[in-house]
Amino acid sequence: MRVTISSTISQNIDELYIEESKKLLEFLASNGCDLNWGSGSTGIMGACYDVFDKYNRKIYGYVTPKYFYEIDNLPNADHKKYDDTLALKREFFKDADLYINLPGGIGTISEFFCFLEEKRSNDDPTPIVLYNINNHFGKTMELINDLVERKFNSTNIYNDFKLINNLEEFKEYFNSLNK
Repeated sequence: MRVTISSTISQNIDELYIEESKKLLEFLASNGCDLNWGSGSTGIMGACYDVFDKYNRKIYGYVTPKYFYEIDNLPNADHKKYDDTLALKREFFKDADLYINLPGGIGTISEFFCFLEEKRSNDDPTPIVLYNINNHFGKTMELINDLVERKFNSTNIYNDFKLINNLEEFKEYFNSLNK
């Protein structure tokens, strides 16, 4: 199973986010998953590389010109270069068997909404997970709830992604995907 993970390269975040993400990453890598990610060597993205590399899993990096310098820092990944983030996102999602948003900033949130719309508009079966460490996606959920309340989206939108708050919930969800 190829898991696409979206998150942050920021090194200035609370260590809690990195440590909790590592627990999920260890679970995925130890259960035979391979990684699609944005070729980052720092922050949660760096943790993705480190964990999947430790387990000798296949690692596929997706990178735009601004971050080509990262390729040299990540020698055990097969990197694909894209001219822009729109082309990158298309392939990033298309290559996934499971898409997970770990905590991150604008890029992470934009990828979630991009992939949610792709899934919703094209009846794509790829599962989407918001991994809600420390209620990181609380404001995102408030926005979605507001859009539903004001009838810009139907309640069906909730069927297109799964909000997961901890590793135990994720393990149950992951096992249900593999049945």
